[in-house]
Amino acid sequence: MSVSHKNDSKQKVDEQVDELRKKYPIFTAILERIPDMDLKEVVSVLLLVDGVRWLLKTHAVKLSLLGDDKVTDQMVEEKISEIRTQYASLASVLERIHHMDLKETIIGLLGIDGMESLLKLRALVIVAS
Repeated sequence: MSVSHKNDSKQKVDEQVDELRKKYPIFTAILERIPDMDLKEVVSVLLLVDGVRWLLKTHAVKLSLLGDDKVTDQMVEEKISEIRTQYASLASVLERIHHMDLKETIIGLLGIDGMESLLKLRALVIVAS
């Protein structure tokens, strides 16, 4: 990869980070780190994205069914503890999930999808350089 392409790719990552930060401020702590992440950190956060997505989906189901399922609550708490242990920067997102309404939960799901795409782009930039 030439210096010009490398700079263009980094600029693209930076631009997308700025765009996602404005749309999904809940993910700001992680989004700000993406341009400086090494491949190991990118991969570790990518692996955690599915867990956060599962939490958001579970919360959305609970809100849409208007039920209070203790088993679901326990599963959510266990998953939050697991993710928090693996990546502390997600703690602010994890703490907010319980207090989100359905609209915020859907925004969170869209944001996590955007963050996953950005992490994949960052991994591609690293691998290609």
